[in-house]
Amino acid sequence: MSAAVDRSVRPASEAPRRLVLPRFESGRHPDPGGLDVRFARRRGVPEVSLRLILEAGAVGEPARHAGLAALTARLLTEGTSDRDAIEVARWLDRLGIGFHASAGHAVGVLSIHTLTDVFEEALEFLAAVARSPTFPDHEVDRVRQERLDEIAREIDEPAVVANHALIATLFGEGLYGRPVRGTHASVSAIEPDDIRAFHAARYRPGGGSLYVCGDVDDDRVRDGVERWLGHWQGEARRPDAPVTPPAPEPSVLLIDRPGSAQAEVRVGAIGVPYGTPDHHAIVLANALLGGLFNSRINMNLREDKGWTYGARSSFRFRRGAGPFVVQTAVETGVTTDAIEEILMEIERMRNDLVTGDELDMAKHALALSLPLQFETPEQITARVSRQAIYDLGDDYWESYGARLEAVTAEDVREACRTYLARERLTLLAVTDAGAVAGTLSRLGPVERRSVDGTAIVASS
Repeated sequence: MSAAVDRSVRPASEAPRRLVLPRFESGRHPDPGGLDVRFARRRGVPEVSLRLILEAGAVGEPARHAGLAALTARLLTEGTSDRDAIEVARWLDRLGIGFHASAGHAVGVLSIHTLTDVFEEALEFLAAVARSPTFPDHEVDRVRQERLDEIAREIDEPAVVANHALIATLFGEGLYGRPVRGTHASVSAIEPDDIRAFHAARYRPGGGSLYVCGDVDDDRVRDGVERWLGHWQGEARRPDAPVTPPAPEPSVLLIDRPGSAQAEVRVGAIGVPYGTPDHHAIVLANALLGGLFNSRINMNLREDKGWTYGARSSFRFRRGAGPFVVQTAVETGVTTDAIEEILMEIERMRNDLVTGDELDMAKHALALSLPLQFETPEQITARVSRQAIYDLGDDYWESYGARLEAVTAEDVREACRTYLARERLTLLAVTDAGAVAGTLSRLGPVERRSVDGTAIVASS
């Protein structure tokens, strides 16, 4: 007869196992104008993931044309040198592949998920839309208007308003201070020739990488790349990462939504880029503060107070210093109380050592969940390609668990003291100003703003 189990005691966590990833081989190292190709064989399921990374992110666009990189990526399938938009759509439909193109702050990404049988055709499609889109004027006009319609809808979303107002306050007019998909004014100013010029300058193989993972032979990868991408030449220099701006003066921003029964709350600061020596201490500090479901902020605001369905925090690592953000939505009546509880939890992390049990829980939660992020070829190419984008080193993911394990409670506290001091924090709420202005002043002088058409403006 088995021994009785004491169900009042939480079982000990299993020690994390070392993550083992498919080994990516290099196909062709970049000459001054060539593409760096990396591929890994993964048997079992007849599928392949291709991920093309190019130096075609928002960092390469003029500030007055914010959203240009994102709009260019969106237009890649709207006509090529030998097919119009309808024919490209039919081609994509016939192949039955998944295709997505996007641009972030740093790079442009073109990804394909395909069955092994049509790998060569999928590679041909990727080459066509990357190398020879034509950006017809009427398609540019149509897709640009779609984006402007989206912006008009987004200004009615309190969460979007809060996010845009926070990054603008933290980063000003710099790259990270504007939406990566642009504003109404900047997108309206983009012309077809701007898109063609951006594509010609930034969609170049030199400096780019192609990651291939799946059930496909090495020879098929080499032959396919040589046939469809081998004569693609030109280099796009990697732009410098944005310079970290000085932290703004501490402020309390209140964006008025008259009659709103709910408040979008943000607490933010300028964070850090990838590659800082205390990177893994920051990751663990954030996990304990607001990154995990059972983090301190979420357990306080959701489980203890019952004020929200969820509260979370994140450090958004980039090539330059991205933002740190705490975000939640609460009833308007507890807006100030919620911000005060968030600040209290941050101060606890800065002043007191986390317990050994807390630290072990966070380490195991992050390390044990890591293999779930590498289950499919798509996940593998997405994660492994980050190593090239952010210069993380080839062993970043495989050494991730061991580096987390080496972090101490003192390291966590020091990270919070360094990056989350009260004078670095910007406080923001989007809600009915008349209902909260009085109590919000407990946190400092309140700067009131309002939404006017497609922009956020200071209230008179």
